Amino acid sequence: MYSAVITLQGGTAVPYFLDEDNAWQIKISDLESSISEYKQKGIKPKLLVVINPGNPTGQIFSDKTIQEFIKFAHKHNLTIIADEVYQQNIFKKGAEFHSFRKVVTHMPEPYNKVQILSLNSISKGYTGDCGFRGGYVEAVNVDKKVWEELTKIKDVFNLPTIGGIALDLAVNPPKKGREADETVEQFEKEKQDILSSLKRRAEMCTDYLNKMDNLKSNPVDGAMYAFPQIFFGKGALKEAERRQVHPELMYCMEALEKTGVVTVPGNGFGERPDTYHFRTTTLVLPEPLLHEAFKRFHDFNKWFHQEYLSLIHI
Repeated sequence: MYSAVITLQGGTAVPYFLDEDNAWQIKISDLESSISEYKQKGIKPKLLVVINPGNPTGQIFSDKTIQEFIKFAHKHNLTIIADEVYQQNIFKKGAEFHSFRKVVTHMPEPYNKVQILSLNSISKGYTGDCGFRGGYVEAVNVDKKVWEELTKIKDVFNLPTIGGIALDLAVNPPKKGREADETVEQFEKEKQDILSSLKRRAEMCTDYLNKMDNLKSNPVDGAMYAFPQIFFGKGALKEAERRQVHPELMYCMEALEKTGVVTVPGNGFGERPDTYHFRTTTLVLPEPLLHEAFKRFHDFNKWFHQEYLSLIHI
């Protein structure tokens, strides 16, 4: 989404990679390398986009890591867009969501002056209904003139009425002493049921993927996705070259045709050279259907690697 908007506006996206071998955390040296490369081309970055918890990688950044992002942004005079729409979706035991707003306000000067635009949405979390199309942005340390422009955009692109009601309920949920006890109890029960189911599905996703041949996935610590790495054999790479398609696209299309399971090629998100991935989601309901989908996908993955292994000998 971000890269598409940048392209639409005639800008240049400056990609940076997360560290897959360290649970999709960030190395500031990788950020420095990316920004240095593009500055040498005459490009001056303006924004730093951070998705936490991550899409498509499902990682959760620590307080310390967020501080490093903020210090980096200050050093290079960048405004941070903190995409925090999955903040309710924390599954790793002992992990905690840290908002950029909270972290920056506890940092010393000059870092506590870094401009931050924090995003949230009712399409994720425990409400998770994309049809409502509701969300908000919180501006921290943002110049008054920028805020005025954001207000203009808001006035032009107002929420639909139902989306506005749903958003109000999400940011202002039922509370004891204000609503009836039965209402509060029912709300909390439904919320916890949804989050517990999402956690089970995240664990299911990690478990199934890591039992498949030639796949490796970090745990789905948060958000709603996994981004497993695929290790293609020479036969599969040769066949993709013959078809003139990216190997990931060939894999995902064959998976769709043979199983009905939709996955997304990883190259659309950006990935380190000579690595291959796909994104899959944990959203499928009811849970037995997700089990069944992963069983079909397991059988497909086994067939795929056996099928194209034989091509090496042709």
